Amino acid sequence: DTKDLQEHIDPKNWECLNALKDHQLPNALLKGRDDEKQILKSDSDEQLLIRINFDAFVKIKAIKITAPADCGPSSIKLFVNPGSLDFEGAEDEEGTQTIELSKDDLKKDAKALPVKFVKFQKVSTLVIFVQGNQEEEDQTVIQSIQLIGKSSIIEGSKPSLAQQKAAAQGDWLNPAR
Repeated sequence: DTKDLQEHIDPKNWECLNALKDHQLPNALLKGRDDEKQILKSDSDEQLLIRINFDAFVKIKAIKITAPADCGPSSIKLFVNPGSLDFEGAEDEEGTQTIELSKDDLKKDAKALPVKFVKFQKVSTLVIFVQGNQEEEDQTVIQSIQLIGKSSIIEGSKPSLAQQKAAAQGDWLNPAR
């Protein structure tokens, strides 16, 4: 019962270091990410440091990155709920998981890559450090990032009007003694 976690990404609370001004993270992460002209592209070198915040705790089961074969990421390092992290810290720290990506992994029809599920249980922030790309190009390009998993928000039935009324009476009509 896992699904795309796109609806749980906080659209106003993200950051991507070293991205070109016209090719920012929402292009690859949010609506329109299936449009091949909308891309995330690195600026001064091949590295990207992506911070994604969620509106609730999520459990991440897999990640899918779509990118061109030549300049798509070759390796990503994932960090769950890190404090502040810069490029130097991302390079030096071990991270929660490192995933090596082949050119086939980056194809549109490729399967999502599983993460170590036990380490991705209560994620409020995910940082993706792109260390390099497939053919050591000057810039890295990502067409889409898809996170697969589930939210910790419990979806259930809404209380009936009678239940709401009874609860409201219990809360408001009986003053504390």
